[in-house]
Formats: sequence, C-alpha cells, structure tokens
Amino acid sequence: MKQFITTLALLTFLSTSFVNAQEFFRLKESIGMPLRSRNYVNLKGSPYFVNDWSKGVIKQSNGQSIKDIEVKYDQLQDELIFKDVNGQELGFAVPVIEFKIDYVVNGLAKSSLFRNGFEPFRGSTELSYYEVLYNGQLKLAKKNAKRVEEYREYNSATITKSIIERTKYYYYTANKLFEFNADNKSIMAAFGESATPLLEYIKENKLNLKKEEDLIKVFSFYSTQLHQ
Repeated sequence: MKQFITTLALLTFLSTSFVNAQEFFRLKESIGMPLRSRNYVNLKGSPYFVNDWSKGVIKQSNGQSIKDIEVKYDQLQDELIFKDVNGQELGFAVPVIEFKIDYVVNGLAKSSLFRNGFEPFRGSTELSYYEVLYNGQLKLAKKNAKRVEEYREYNSATITKSIIERTKYYYYTANKLFEFNADNKSIMAAFGESATPLLEYIKENKLNLKKEEDLIKVFSFYSTQLHQ
C-alpha cells in the first residue's frame, strides 16, 4: 500500500511538471522582448489603464491565446506589458491583437476589452488599441490617449511633468472607425434612418450622451430594438 501511494505521488508530480513544462514552452514564444526605455519617476498622473498588475486574457497575431497572465496596459506608450514568473516586466514578442483585463474599482469587479487592427485614423496605426464598449450591430469604442506635458510653476525652478488624458469615442464597422462626438449630429451620421426613434428614446429616458453608460444604452437600444 505504501509503495502504491509513493508511486501515485510520483505520477502526480510528473504530471504536474509536464503541465507546467507545457505552459512554459507555450509562453516561451511570447517572452523575451525587453521594454523600451521609459521614465515615469516624478510623473503626476498614471500612464497605465490600471495601476496594479491585473489578470488578463490575451490573443496574439499567431492565433495563440493565453489566460491568467499578469498584465498592465501602458496607455502612454499604447503598449501591453506583462510580468513573468521572476517578476520581470516584458513586452510581447508576438503582437497582441486583443486583450481583456479584469480589475477592481471601488470594490467592484470590472472587465475591459481592448482590440487593435483598426484602419488607421487621424494619427493612429493598426497597432493602436481601442476599448470596445459595445459589440452589437453597430459597435462602440473608446480611446484614452495620454501624453506628458511639462511646465514650470510660477517662481519655481522645478519642471513638473503631468499626464494629460483625452478621451474620444468612435463607432465602427468592418474595422473602420468614425468619430462620435456624443451629440445629435453624430447620432444622425451614425444611425441614419434610425436616428429619429433614437433621439426620441434619448429624450424619453433623459439620457445624457456625455455619460458613457447612457451612450452604451443608445447603441444597445439600436441593436436590440431597432435593428433586429
């Protein structure tokens, strides 16, 4: 009996080792790309989508998917990075075309999906990531573009570096983006013949297009009620 238990324990260890080895070799293709030089010391504001390392699911251009990987989305560089088992911060050698981040805000669990591969739009490239807010008949996306602005306070010799963030919304079809300015003119351009009932829906429900949750409701109403 003792010999049986020992054999069973050995088989379990070997099986676990084999699975870990498989995972290592599966991830090996994505590891080994050093990050570009960056200096975020004495910087006001955060360059990241979420400051903490968060669990993510990624899809790469070679068709490979990886789950439960520690990631951060650097919005200043527009780059997804990850942390390996040794705690080293790395970039992906194989491009990431889509990723989902799970995180917590004010005690609430949230999840955000990002994609690239869109047709270049006003200075963006095919590698630029956009957050997908609604994935219905007409899709809604958002871009939080960040940059660093330097300035000197009055009577101060110290230069302050601060993160400046600009948020823009887009609707898209067939990976082609169109800017959405959250006003009636954009409603007419995006929804065409369905604009009139949509504007009535917005008025009746007292929706504010400047609020993201209300904007998502408009796109959802179009997909589920007007475009079935």
